[in-house]
Amino acid sequence: MLLAGIFLLQFLIGFGLIDKFEVISRFPQKISLSIILGFFISTIPVFALELVHITLTVFSIYLAIAVTALAVNLNLSCLFKRLRQVFTEYHYTINVYETIFLGAICYLLFFSVWRSYAIPVTPYDSIVGIDLVAKQAIKEGHIVSSFFFRSDFRAFISTQPYYAPFTMLMQVIYRSIGLPFGQLWLGILTVSFFIFTYSKLCETISPVLAGFFVLLLVTVPELYAYTFLLQTDFSNAVFFAIAMIFTIEFLDSKKTPHLILGSMFMAAACWSRTETIVLVIPVAIVVSGLSFSGSLVQSVRYAAGYAGFCVLFTALWNLVFFKFYFPVVPDMKDQINWTGLYSIEKSTEILNGMNKYFFDTGYWGYFIYIFLGLWLVNVVFTRRKEALWPLVWLIAFYFCFFIMLHHFTLMNIEYTFRRAIMKFLLLMCLMIGRLHFLQTRKKPTAATATDKG
Repeated sequence: MLLAGIFLLQFLIGFGLIDKFEVISRFPQKISLSIILGFFISTIPVFALELVHITLTVFSIYLAIAVTALAVNLNLSCLFKRLRQVFTEYHYTINVYETIFLGAICYLLFFSVWRSYAIPVTPYDSIVGIDLVAKQAIKEGHIVSSFFFRSDFRAFISTQPYYAPFTMLMQVIYRSIGLPFGQLWLGILTVSFFIFTYSKLCETISPVLAGFFVLLLVTVPELYAYTFLLQTDFSNAVFFAIAMIFTIEFLDSKKTPHLILGSMFMAAACWSRTETIVLVIPVAIVVSGLSFSGSLVQSVRYAAGYAGFCVLFTALWNLVFFKFYFPVVPDMKDQINWTGLYSIEKSTEILNGMNKYFFDTGYWGYFIYIFLGLWLVNVVFTRRKEALWPLVWLIAFYFCFFIMLHHFTLMNIEYTFRRAIMKFLLLMCLMIGRLHFLQTRKKPTAATATDKG
């Protein structure tokens, strides 16, 4: 009952926001994005409880999330009317030729959800990091618990308690309602993302191809493991990929709702991993440049609003919480390196290491190679300059990680960058729907949306 209640409240928070955007017209996208966005927003009131020193209990957490849901949906009669319309007016039909891929995807995702519920938290970084903070927060009633003050224990804590707080706060919420391992939300997030991805691809390409590419992504060995292993990386990749696809759509459509959605999900990505703020820089630059249509002020406003929302959620944790709440924080001067940078030897070492993991089929299968092959075919056949953009985005983010690996001592290639490759894969899958030579369907508007996908 507690689980159903907390999940319903999170869904209503997300639905109250997502339903305001007419650019999201398809039922699967509306529902899946409501869940994903609801997860993000619901962590904010829990964080606020800690800021004002209110004890974290199942009652206070429930109440804070319930108040947030009520604030987002002030007109309850309108909310119930919209829910009734969404669930009663939508009729989904599945063709026989779709069932093979959808059946295989559902089979694999079932085990992701089951494992996230039934198997204990196993990654070492989580056991002595974010999950430990969550368990102690439930026990003592505060995120800043006693073990942060124990100098004898501090040496054994991973750096994850100092990462952006989304995963830890979700563990607090779901452990507080009595789930043995808390991480069921990760399985739900996984299913929601792949529903969104399949529906998004079906807007422009054949459902058979959409199912094939989603199944190909689900079966990526390393990525599939992180759909049920508690870490910060997969949820960050989900937020980041969704943010980017809406941002890219804004650059095409110049519709402000796309930009707002992109900024909301990118802020969620910054709330889940701190280094994401560096990836916002090229995005904000491109938004400023490509949204320019005779008004410099307008383009700067777009970019500033987009980046500002991300900076806000980065600063809430890394500046406000670190400065005024955490008893002991890492010395940032020791974490940033400014010496011996960008030499040929150092740069070659970093690039070789990045390339080794990025193109390793043992981790990622052949998904990256397949995407690059599709991109090349699209460029050759369409001969449009717009066809270059998918690779431009990937190179820009690749370069950002190259810079970060030079400067941030806590970042490494084997773990930090390897797991960050999931961002690239999720984004690649969503961008497949934008390859013109594969497109067989006209993207529906809010008024003409079909019931497929």
